[in-house]
Amino acid sequence: MNMRTYEKLFQDRDYPVLITTQQNIFYTVGFSTTARRPSQIGYNCVLLAPDGAWFFFPAGWQPLVQEQLYAEPVTLVPYQGSVEQMAERIVQRLGNAKCLGFEQDGMELNLYLTLRRLLKETGRSLCWTDVSTHLQRARLIKSPEEIQALRDSAQVAKEAMEYAKSLVRPGLRERDVVAELEYFMRRLGSEGVPFTMKALAGENALRTINLPGDYRIQEGDVVLLDFGAVVNHYASDWTRSFAVGYAGEEQRELYQLVWHIERACIQMIRPGVRFQQLMDQAMKVIHGHPYARWFNPYLGHSIGINSQEWPAIVPGAEDVLRENMVVTIEPGVYVPGVGGVRIEDEVLVTANGYEILTGLRDEEFVIGGAGYGEE
Repeated sequence: MNMRTYEKLFQDRDYPVLITTQQNIFYTVGFSTTARRPSQIGYNCVLLAPDGAWFFFPAGWQPLVQEQLYAEPVTLVPYQGSVEQMAERIVQRLGNAKCLGFEQDGMELNLYLTLRRLLKETGRSLCWTDVSTHLQRARLIKSPEEIQALRDSAQVAKEAMEYAKSLVRPGLRERDVVAELEYFMRRLGSEGVPFTMKALAGENALRTINLPGDYRIQEGDVVLLDFGAVVNHYASDWTRSFAVGYAGEEQRELYQLVWHIERACIQMIRPGVRFQQLMDQAMKVIHGHPYARWFNPYLGHSIGINSQEWPAIVPGAEDVLRENMVVTIEPGVYVPGVGGVRIEDEVLVTANGYEILTGLRDEEFVIGGAGYGEE
């Protein structure tokens, strides 16, 4: 991938920008690590300015840094010791800047306070300007390399969901399902999981904030599987709900309702469509249905380096779909006594429509049995 330079990201600004979150450090210069900051790796950050880019990092990590950085020139600024030494180098590099862009929700407090103190000691003051939203908007539109990474990540997760259809069966614990699926994805090349995997069965699937536990799947349960992979630092995220062994009439009706909502919304995707239009379509499909009261009005989100990125597709959202965005569409209806069903796919916005990046070779609701039956 190519480095995101100051000119590419901040051409309408006239002040330097300090990048401090791990995701945006990777996005701008290509460096990434799973080491915990600052306890293991120490503090590191990127300073982007009209006259160049500088990467500040602990000196002991220089070989790893040099292996990972994008091809474009970045001035490496290794430091020894504490955050104080890194902050001193940042202040020196700021020169006579009157304003500094920063990530308000992503700068460590210690670094912020140290920079403020050092600036005060030198008789300088800065206008601090939050650029978090600007960076979020930049990450919305994916490059060809990012789209390929998202395809690769989705492919690993797709294969895991195919495997899940033969794995999930009565007697298996929820935690056993997620353990098997993560191992399966690791063997296919996943670098990890982007969020806590979910395998929730029966009544547990009614609250998707639940965690997989010791509950053993029973015949007739609806099992909700929500997970993703990470490939080349990009995440995937998708969901399917399966009835184990057989599905009752109410369960079949619930599944068909959620499937209809999802497909109706996906078919609307193209550049220029407003997020609110997608919400309106979902509400139109479910309006008047007996299960409407259990519909969760959260329809999806952007995806990229993180499995869940800004913005979300929720009521009142003012954002508009643009070419090369990748979003999820994930309606969910959670009915007590029947089951929780969510169906989620990743969708690439193309020049004239959409491309679904996830999906099963054979979409089916009942697994682990002969097919639909009677309760």
